[in-house]
Amino acid sequence: MPEAEPLAAELEQHYKSELAADEGPHTWWVAAQSEEERAHLRARNLFVFKHKYPPTYQMLVNYQPKAKLVFGEDGQPDMLFNDILFYDGDIDGFTEKQMEDFRQHPNRLWINRPQPHNLDEHTAWFIDDLITRLTKEGEIELSVGRSDKTSFYTLVMGIGLGRHLPEIVERTECRNLFLLEPNWECIYHSLELLDWGKLLMEFQSRNGDVYFYVDGNPQTWMDALRLQIRRVNAMSIDGLNVYSHYRNSEFDEFRKKFNKESQLMMSGMGFFYDEQLMLQNSVDNLRSGVARIYKRSFKDFAKIPAVIVGCGPSLDDNIDDIKRIADKAVIFSCGSALGPLMAAGIRPDFQLELENLNVMRVMSYAAERFDLSGICLVASSTVERKIKDFFDEVIYYFRPALSNFPIFSGDEDTCLQNLDPTVTNVGLAFAQEVGFKEFYLFGVDMGQKGNNRHHATDSYHYSDKAKNDRKRTFEQEVPANFGGKAGTNYGLFWALDSFQRAIAFTLGRGHRYYNCSDGALIKGATPKLSRTIELPEPLEPRAEKVREIIERFPTFDESDFARCWQPEKMISALNFVCDSLIKTFEENDLVRGTDHLIEASRVFYGPPGDNFYNFGRLMVRGTTALALVALDYYLSRIKDAGKYDIANELGRASLTELINRMRVVAIDHIWALDRGEEVDWDYLQGILPIDLSKVPEPVDIIPEGVSNFSLTSELPAEPAEKTEN
Repeated sequence: MPEAEPLAAELEQHYKSELAADEGPHTWWVAAQSEEERAHLRARNLFVFKHKYPPTYQMLVNYQPKAKLVFGEDGQPDMLFNDILFYDGDIDGFTEKQMEDFRQHPNRLWINRPQPHNLDEHTAWFIDDLITRLTKEGEIELSVGRSDKTSFYTLVMGIGLGRHLPEIVERTECRNLFLLEPNWECIYHSLELLDWGKLLMEFQSRNGDVYFYVDGNPQTWMDALRLQIRRVNAMSIDGLNVYSHYRNSEFDEFRKKFNKESQLMMSGMGFFYDEQLMLQNSVDNLRSGVARIYKRSFKDFAKIPAVIVGCGPSLDDNIDDIKRIADKAVIFSCGSALGPLMAAGIRPDFQLELENLNVMRVMSYAAERFDLSGICLVASSTVERKIKDFFDEVIYYFRPALSNFPIFSGDEDTCLQNLDPTVTNVGLAFAQEVGFKEFYLFGVDMGQKGNNRHHATDSYHYSDKAKNDRKRTFEQEVPANFGGKAGTNYGLFWALDSFQRAIAFTLGRGHRYYNCSDGALIKGATPKLSRTIELPEPLEPRAEKVREIIERFPTFDESDFARCWQPEKMISALNFVCDSLIKTFEENDLVRGTDHLIEASRVFYGPPGDNFYNFGRLMVRGTTALALVALDYYLSRIKDAGKYDIANELGRASLTELINRMRVVAIDHIWALDRGEEVDWDYLQGILPIDLSKVPEPVDIIPEGVSNFSLTSELPAEPAEKTEN
């Protein structure tokens, strides 16, 4: 992962006189033939890297190059390796041809036009209100594509000697530059040719930064890129420029991964309505004072295998083999897999749940047919409230990206890692974290292979109660577990990606994974036919292990609830967040600038305050972020620049009303929950009228716990550029 330290004040002073006379990006490429001048530039560049990128500096200062920096008769620099010139002696011609191709055929990442029917009612209201204001009140015409060639982000694959970088920065006017380079030779020799200090100071003046991804591999590059974009500003990926400097097999692999996974950069933001439901569920689930709370602890590894069961269609073919080994393993049932397992006479030890909606219908279907006693429920604290009534034992875990987490926990050890987006991810995460080292996966298909089934046959999804469920499509092709191809879709591809990350995190620590599912190939899990499984007698009794796992988790009693639930502080923090966002939108140019997006990202992803402040920003984060994506999409497509000022005012009006609508609903809901009352779901969704006269006046008092937060504060520094799984 790249570092993101600002240049120190001494560096600003170091460059002050030269920057005052700097005539732009074309002065950054020095390429002096004089060894003395190049040595001086190298020393200056190393000085910059030492202060801004210490790990990179250590690599560069000790690096022994294999290639040689050479100059042609016309003074053009090149790299010579094994008698082969990197630029064939014409770096200027190479760069100019490449830049001309880029000008004529830019490679850019476009997001689809925001569709109200794919969003929550609050975001849909915002889009409808914004477009109505722009087109009717402002009489503004919108183009199909973005109106300019600039982008907030630019991704460059290949640093080379750096000849192309000044022109790319100048053309795209990007505020953040991502540089991928698998070869230390390039950046090493660029120190003598490119004035990195001036380039970095330019990005600092843009309130942006330059991120190096040196070494690594396509997966670590993608991981770091996705994380950095989410932390800096995920609302501005539309129009991201991608520039390829030279061909490389790792770049080819990364390009495929980027094209496939760029859709995940904005995944999981959530909606305001969901936050309301999840807060309501958490209050009811935790108020009883009898549930246990998951708490990560370091215990001895389990001396018995874990069987993780999803409800993929291949479960039908494996159910008999699961029954055959059930007494020699701990069984983790994920979501709707409970029905097929119980129908086969297999009583799981743990029932895993994730969602805050549509779990009750599946659980009711199972409970009507089977006795669920003796099974321990492990669920998010946001799960539907009546689910707990089916089970004698309940363990709740928290999800850190949800607004209920800082209120009722704030401790990351109460959260499962790598648990999104499906319940099979939860099953694996829980089994890993309670100490299992040997895993057998059944029905974890992540899609389908060779038939039109989407779940196991004896599950809720094929019952009469589910006959109106929408049909599932599997339009994306991936390698299958036992050869050939399997079909998946966006949601399941995300689940597959998360599943593989969870496995990769433990590889090399003695963990073993066997995938018995006839679906997508899961990297890190050995394909294994279920009929070939032969388990020995376990070294510890299954029942004792299950009991020990359950009893290690503490009870969340009534005093815990009273300590956490403080409506006045929650509302005070929520108002502070809303007022801060509205002020940001009022003070920044929403059409010609992107500062409002950076500052909003710092509210949502920046340094934390106390638990109540964190609650406030998580409550409105998802819907506000998606509204800002839509705002950026439409305001960047205004045909007439003369309409920019009126578009600014109209955009601010829509954003302000959206923030205030959410604020009023959230405050009404908090007080209703405090009284133990229900609120109409249509009101929470924003379908019913919202009384904006209830919006409180902004106050200058900063709530306790957020005084250490500033909208202009620097984002936390990132560690070195390599990303570890």
